[in-house]
Amino acid sequence: MLKSTHINTVSAVVLTSAAKLAGLYIVAQGHRAKFQKIGTVANLFMYPVKSCGVLETKQAKITNVGLEWDGVIDRQWMILDERNETITMKEEPRLSCIRCTTDTNKLHLHAPDMPVLSLPMRPDLSGGKPFTLKLLNQLISVAECGDDAKKWISGFLGRAAYMVFSCPDLGTRDAYLRQRKWSNEAKSGDVSIFAYLTSYLVTSTASLKHINSQLDPPVSMVNFRPNLVIDNTEPFDEDNWKEILIGDQILFHTVEPCRRCVITTIEPDTANKRADVQPLKLLRSFRCRAPYGGSPLFGVYFANDFPGFIKVGDPVYVLKA
Repeated sequence: MLKSTHINTVSAVVLTSAAKLAGLYIVAQGHRAKFQKIGTVANLFMYPVKSCGVLETKQAKITNVGLEWDGVIDRQWMILDERNETITMKEEPRLSCIRCTTDTNKLHLHAPDMPVLSLPMRPDLSGGKPFTLKLLNQLISVAECGDDAKKWISGFLGRAAYMVFSCPDLGTRDAYLRQRKWSNEAKSGDVSIFAYLTSYLVTSTASLKHINSQLDPPVSMVNFRPNLVIDNTEPFDEDNWKEILIGDQILFHTVEPCRRCVITTIEPDTANKRADVQPLKLLRSFRCRAPYGGSPLFGVYFANDFPGFIKVGDPVYVLKA
């Protein structure tokens, strides 16, 4: 009798679980039916060292902390000064000339008139004790990259500097906990390593085409330092994207539009600042929105809900607000 009761209980649990999964599937299918196709994935951009040059790939893994390709995750390395403050392109435009390549277990940094610096993709954290620093008013644990990296980056910049590394094993920063001057739309678990807000900045080809139609010479998409570029037809349609579905699985939700600064005026290949202050000047004339102050908007920060594998050409569907 007890055996029969146990079997019936187990069967009831299994049937209930199956019913829940079926219910979730129906809800998911119903939710997906609300999405509309707006284009395809045009570019995948990574910046292994924060505020340095771009690494473009045709395919990547989507993780909750950013694009991952060939063992490298977006913005895992960062450059600091003697005060442990982040050095960015705002103060050192030459950082845009530092390019990254990869091979087995190594990240190679290339810069004009400098030897190649090779860093392990997975540093041995047992030799040195990680320490905590404050980045954008949030704490994160980091590990120094060693004397060779310190000499290399100090020699390139002509000032005292050093490099640090972090990874999810050392901890992450949660956008949900960021103090904003406006409503914080992030969810708990929208984490990143060294990215400004979330791990994914999304832009569109139509928006770039719209502003370039008014600029001479035009600017590159890399001026805006996105991670995902969507090939679409309607300029600034990304303002209305509440969720993004790529392929059959990868799902993102919107967090906040990206406010733009002088970094957009730095030519990625030469590190020269445009004398005409473009595209920032043009964007200020029509892309400022309340409550985000006087900084114009271009692109949107998204966070990942469901990971997966992404490649250029994948179909992109959106749920609009």
